[in-house]
Amino acid sequence: MEVFAHLFGHASSQPAPGLLPAIERAVNGVEPLLKQTGGYPGDYRAPIQSALKYAHALAARLSGPVEINRASYAGDPLVHALFPSLESVTDALGNSLALQNHLREFPADGEVYALMGMRRIEKAVAGMRLTGEVVQHDVMQNMVYFTSHTIESTAASEAEARELVAMSFFDRLIGKVGQRIAQRKQEKQALLQEKDTLMARLHTADEGSRPALQEQLARLMSDLQSAIGALELDRYQDDFVAVLLEPAQHLHLEQTEIRLDSMGIRRDDANEHSGKTIVFDDLIGYDRRNWTVTMVHCSDLQYEEFSSRLERAYRTLTV
Repeated sequence: MEVFAHLFGHASSQPAPGLLPAIERAVNGVEPLLKQTGGYPGDYRAPIQSALKYAHALAARLSGPVEINRASYAGDPLVHALFPSLESVTDALGNSLALQNHLREFPADGEVYALMGMRRIEKAVAGMRLTGEVVQHDVMQNMVYFTSHTIESTAASEAEARELVAMSFFDRLIGKVGQRIAQRKQEKQALLQEKDTLMARLHTADEGSRPALQEQLARLMSDLQSAIGALELDRYQDDFVAVLLEPAQHLHLEQTEIRLDSMGIRRDDANEHSGKTIVFDDLIGYDRRNWTVTMVHCSDLQYEEFSSRLERAYRTLTV
């Protein structure tokens, strides 16, 4: 019976908890006028439910939480790889606006769970390598390091933080829907501009060039009519379906294994015994850059006034 109910759209008339607010959230993020169309909210249930389920599954897959503090920098190879120095750990926590806002709002917590994202960079450097008992100099090696540490989705518990991350992923998928529509609007605008140009050329064209321009204008007007039709509100639901029923095509995690020594040098040679293999989670599709991400747990934190943070940043720049 469930199969037939699914086929004919008569599954339980009661939506899953949180589904209707999620539909409203998504539609408001793309085009609020969609709420006035006949297919709202029913036509959006399947794609929104798919996106919600996927976003929560993706958030649950994130590694961590990793302890981020001075002790873990010394004892955890992952933390040591993520930060170039002990001072950079303090700077990343102190400079995070999201983290400081959380501590200001909940000063009694002192600890925070969050998502941390970084840009992973790899470059060739000249260094030393020990081969047997021989030290080789000026050997080209690949150094892996991380920049642009960003902390988001802060919460007092891991479960709350992952829920915030899931909704952030959901919003990003909805943003992909909006991007498809925005692209069509840009295409329509380009056609309108091209039409104005052709009309101006026709206005001054001689008898010899006029037929070709008229034919070109006719083709353009056909394209413009199609572009206008593609922006009818009842076509937007197709964009929700295209993105949200195939969410992994637009946002996903990839795991990358890298063997690193304590200096951040890749040790891919099977004969090299130094280094540890670390698995990094890379978030693909969140924006134009790929982010290495992990859930983190920060403890023994205190809110720092903006003036103090500014002074500390100034001291860092002048050293």
